[in-house]
Amino acid sequence: MSLRLKTALLVTVVTAGLIAILYLFFATTLTRRFSQLERQEVEEETRRVHAVFQNELKDLGTRAEDWAPWDDTYQFIADGNPEYIANNLTDAVFVNLRLNLMLFVSTSGRVVYAKAFDLEAGREVPVPDAAYALARDAAVVHHTDPRHGRTGLILMPEWPMLFSSWPIVTSLYEGPIRGTLVMGRYLTPAEVQRLADLLDIPFSVYRLDRPGQMPGDVLLVRFAFPDDASILVRPLDDVTVAGYALLPDIHGDPALILRVQLPRTIYWQGEGAIRFYFFSLLAIGLLFGTLNMLLLERFAVSRLVRMSAEVEAIGVSGDPSRRLQVRGRDELSRLGEAVNRMLEAIHAAQEARAESEARYRIVVEQASEGIVLVDSRTGQFIEANAAFRDMLGYSEEELRQRTLGDVLELESDAGQEGGEVRPALMEEARLSGEQTCRRKDGSRITVEAAVNRISHQGREVLCLLVRDVTERKRMEQYLIQTERMTAMGQIAATLAHEINNPLHSIWTMLELITEFPVGEAEKEQYLLAIRREVKRLMTLTRQVLDFARPPTWEEAPVNLAETLRYALGLADRRLREHGIKVSFRVPDDLPLVVGSRDQLAQVFLNLILNAVDSMPDGGRLDIHAAVQQRQAVITFTDTGPGIPPEIIPHLFEPFITTKKDGTGLGLAISQNIIRRHGGAITASNLPQGGAIFTITLPILEGGKGLLADRPEGRG
Repeated sequence: MSLRLKTALLVTVVTAGLIAILYLFFATTLTRRFSQLERQEVEEETRRVHAVFQNELKDLGTRAEDWAPWDDTYQFIADGNPEYIANNLTDAVFVNLRLNLMLFVSTSGRVVYAKAFDLEAGREVPVPDAAYALARDAAVVHHTDPRHGRTGLILMPEWPMLFSSWPIVTSLYEGPIRGTLVMGRYLTPAEVQRLADLLDIPFSVYRLDRPGQMPGDVLLVRFAFPDDASILVRPLDDVTVAGYALLPDIHGDPALILRVQLPRTIYWQGEGAIRFYFFSLLAIGLLFGTLNMLLLERFAVSRLVRMSAEVEAIGVSGDPSRRLQVRGRDELSRLGEAVNRMLEAIHAAQEARAESEARYRIVVEQASEGIVLVDSRTGQFIEANAAFRDMLGYSEEELRQRTLGDVLELESDAGQEGGEVRPALMEEARLSGEQTCRRKDGSRITVEAAVNRISHQGREVLCLLVRDVTERKRMEQYLIQTERMTAMGQIAATLAHEINNPLHSIWTMLELITEFPVGEAEKEQYLLAIRREVKRLMTLTRQVLDFARPPTWEEAPVNLAETLRYALGLADRRLREHGIKVSFRVPDDLPLVVGSRDQLAQVFLNLILNAVDSMPDGGRLDIHAAVQQRQAVITFTDTGPGIPPEIIPHLFEPFITTKKDGTGLGLAISQNIIRRHGGAITASNLPQGGAIFTITLPILEGGKGLLADRPEGRG
């Protein structure tokens, strides 16, 4: 087989195979991607429709809250006065509030007043028996909290009804609760159409208790909802796709199926894209094959003449970097390859040294981090790049006249003179990590250093990679202080109560002493009581000021039991306000740890306040500490709702929060603080409910802190 025929066959097979592989890959990928886009669009539109029902319930809740906590309503439920009905329960009110039903039920279950209204006909209608039955449904009318009502969906014989139920109390939300106000709005076809027109999305709802009224597609999906899916998407045909969602009633049982129908625009866009891609690949393949054949025909025959001319031209120019153009695997190409190998060896020998020098200069001079070479014996600077010189403010000549001890504040260089550095300080472990550098102008910056021993010009030197982290450390300190102030703001209101109570007691006793005749013994008792209250105020103020001041990082032995009690004392008022019981099981003889008491107190307070936020209606907080495997282990366990499982892997990342008004920085900063102490913090949910946060810290051994040899622990 000739070279020309083999080349033509190879080009044809490769081109056809490449077109087939690319088409199959991209057709599969595009089909899957457009299907995902279609599903996402339908799910999003279905969620929008579902959100409309939630907004309607929220609107009903607002209406009911406007009426139920009202002194007039509170009086009406007691005496049923007709003036209230005449002034407030007119047809116009039902039209303006878009209500079909209002029900006033006393705490005994008696219906004091009920009125039904047909919004489409614009007139009052008889109250259905099912409406009176609502007065006996505890899920609808039973309330224990005068400040909270409930909303939901309930199936009435006529139509599904959205309702809001609110306890009847005074305008100041004071009890006792005298009854319940129920407001209802039917989901009639006209109401559903109104909501569809509002969203410009066609949808419909079907009752689960009346399968005979369901279309076939709804019947098929009614039992197809998995436990972990709230929305199902099913194509109805080639032009329509539907999204389905279940709407539960007030008892939590599925009551309605919501169906949203949309055109399959994205699906057909994908089909068009696949066809366009196929014909484009086919055209490109044909063009590529044709051009290859033309180029081979043109250049294959003239290879010998061209090779001869190229060899002669290289000899005349004396440039060994030039190469012969070699194609194929025949004798002529092997000759060209042999000539190229000879030229390559000559060229490589000439450029090896120049390339090595140029590569080093480019890497060093253009690096954004400081790179410096230091004599491993004397600490004398050998070379430094522009980034390092700019970082410290020295010229290259000035640095060559200095040693590493002149710019680095090493831990053990106290007492060294003339910038001399002892050999022990030139070890990689001493120089790596965070260090403090002195600039030419006397100012100090914090840097991170990485050290390697290399060979340079026949001698062993240290190569340091230095990065300025001064601004990053300043920002970390700012974020920590910001989080402390956030925690301080959470307990500020409760501290005001703690301060006000002693002041009130002091004022009362001073009035008794100054305004009324009392004996010396009684006066002495009052003065002693005043002294105790003043001392209590001074202690409380000192705790607040101590926590509010900017945190510092000073390595010192820390008493964990005392620090935990200090944080618990700051949050004591909030714990009592929310009715949270605290179990404090921390032994007084718990071993000391090395670190910053301020920052550890910030971590403990943050975890305690998070537990309070997770149990607004009361609960239990268990704080326990023990020693396990030479580690202090502190756990914070609450009985709240726990942490959403999807949040747990990202809980300690910045800006991740489960609180409505949270910053998402508290736990990220807490993890950073614990890591700087050589410890770890984890979070998980308990099988019986609630969350548990676990902190482990290395204990103090032999009077020496575990952070002493960790450069990253310096602050």
